[in-house]
Amino acid sequence: MLQIKRPRIPRFAEWAKMSIPFTSPKHYIGNDGKSIVYSVKENTEYVNHIEMASFYTAGIISYGADKNGKLKMLRHIVYPTLRCYPNNTSGSLDHNFKGVNISIANNKGYEKVSDFVFDGILTICSKIDKLKIKRKLFPATSEKCFIERIILHNTANDNVTVKMTDNGKNIITPARYGNNRERYQLFTYISNNTIELGANEECIINIAYCGLRLNESLDLNFDKEESLRLDFINKLDNCMVIKTPDENINLMARYAKIRSSESIYNTKAGLMHSPGGGNYYAALWTNDQCEYVNPLFGYLGYDIGEKQSINCYEMYRKYVYNDRAIITSIVAEGDDIWHGAKDRGDSAMYAYGLSRFLLTYGDKKLAEQFIELIDKSLEYTISQTNEDGVIASDSDELENRLESGKANLCTSTLAYDALISSAYLHEELNNTEKAEYYKNTAAQLKENILKYFSKNVEGYATFMYCKEEPKLRSWISMPMVVGIFERSKATKDALLSPKLRMAEGLLSASGDKTFWDRSTLYTLRGLFYAGYTTEALELLEKFSTARLLGEHIPYAVEAFPEGNQAQLSAESGLYLRIFTEGILGIRPTGFGKFTITPNLPKTWDTMECNSIKFAGKTIDIKVKRQKSGYLLTITNNGVTLDFEGKNFEIQL
Repeated sequence: MLQIKRPRIPRFAEWAKMSIPFTSPKHYIGNDGKSIVYSVKENTEYVNHIEMASFYTAGIISYGADKNGKLKMLRHIVYPTLRCYPNNTSGSLDHNFKGVNISIANNKGYEKVSDFVFDGILTICSKIDKLKIKRKLFPATSEKCFIERIILHNTANDNVTVKMTDNGKNIITPARYGNNRERYQLFTYISNNTIELGANEECIINIAYCGLRLNESLDLNFDKEESLRLDFINKLDNCMVIKTPDENINLMARYAKIRSSESIYNTKAGLMHSPGGGNYYAALWTNDQCEYVNPLFGYLGYDIGEKQSINCYEMYRKYVYNDRAIITSIVAEGDDIWHGAKDRGDSAMYAYGLSRFLLTYGDKKLAEQFIELIDKSLEYTISQTNEDGVIASDSDELENRLESGKANLCTSTLAYDALISSAYLHEELNNTEKAEYYKNTAAQLKENILKYFSKNVEGYATFMYCKEEPKLRSWISMPMVVGIFERSKATKDALLSPKLRMAEGLLSASGDKTFWDRSTLYTLRGLFYAGYTTEALELLEKFSTARLLGEHIPYAVEAFPEGNQAQLSAESGLYLRIFTEGILGIRPTGFGKFTITPNLPKTWDTMECNSIKFAGKTIDIKVKRQKSGYLLTITNNGVTLDFEGKNFEIQL
């Protein structure tokens, strides 16, 4: 085996960059109604990259075809629980595997692709002469490897000899490469190197791209691993099923469940959800995990997501203070932290996410275990109130990439929502005095937010993001997201103006070229929640079509040009929350208690959110438009209840 000679393994190919802006669909939905398909066209180059993950492995597969249809593919595989030196945020063992070439004896033809298909597993259909090839790529669930299963079918009348050639080399890492001088082995397992196929005969070649500790062995059952991947996908198909009149939106929601749920790693510190993207594994953030995706797991109904959320909030316990900010990130399987941007409003993020999760999860004993952490987080947050009555912080979740000033709109609005949720929690725990204090503090903070941040910015009577920022920012949607609807019309106009609006989303700042999907997703949620359903639906349709069927499928992304449109997982969680907290207007108010304020677009007569979980109960929610408002139907354990009106208070 060859020794590694470079300190880090390079990332996936630059040719996989996506073009913007979105113009029209490039992919189509398969006949099964679930898969996303690209059929290769003559004289047209095609490239893409997609991330898939499971408990021990993540893979970013860069794939495509040149103008002649010749397959090209790179496999960037990450092993989050194999730590390198230095053992920091990006210290996961990773490797670019060159993969396996298929050739037929005495045939110089290349592998020509016909279709790329994705349905949670990436399938590539191709052929060499009369040899049909179907590659299926997905992460193993129980082993540290990424799997490629190749189905070969000889359609010729004669026998053929097929050779499988590994283009890479087996590697043993030097001691200086691994954390604590641990050594790893990186290798490609191939079940067969040479195969004799008779006429019309078919066989499967199993390949695994492995990363193991030096003395660790592989015990891999390929049939079992494919079944486990399919079981995971099928399980999510029965969790929080979104049903709208728009099939693209429904399918985008399905894929959002996969991406937001698959990026959970079984580390030595327990289950840890992580963003992914080639850099961020076996690590937690107060925004991505605590704020964005964990509140979703409170009601999604995916048990692994629930367990991960509890472990995530628990791992922060020793970093929760009442006299200083919570640290930004816990990295390296819990062995280290990152706090490089100082106070980003992290304590507000933590309290916001944890309080919402506990309300929807509905376990009183669990709430009693965590309420002290919420109180400490809010005590510190309130202590950062400046002379104008809003919450100061050193930066925000973009970590000084853009101007955030000394007090930004995100931190104050998250603090406002956290105070309201925490008041509901204390009422459930019979702490009426604390609940009243949080309610009064929230009311005062709302008044101060409106007084401090309200400003005419670039001709719109909306909000400034911070005093130091003269330009419009897409994060001005945050007041609508948390139910502060004053100035919402002008804010809506500003967000959808040419200064911020692009074809399928929002720019981060007026006059900039950068976009972050997370601000578009928050904006969509806020627009629906505030009742601007026509404008919100138009944006939602374009965003969903662009991400589902456009250049880079089928998930929400982090940013562009930064990150090469990495498909970070928590953004998919934010997409799903458009439907629950935006269109349905769900607001948890206690254990098994929530309000629903539907805001269906005019073109939708009905919407359903089935198999959604609250306080341990799985329910179906159906909203139907009526002249006087809505008919709300809730089915709980076979019992169906109907409610009529516009605003609903539900107690399960």
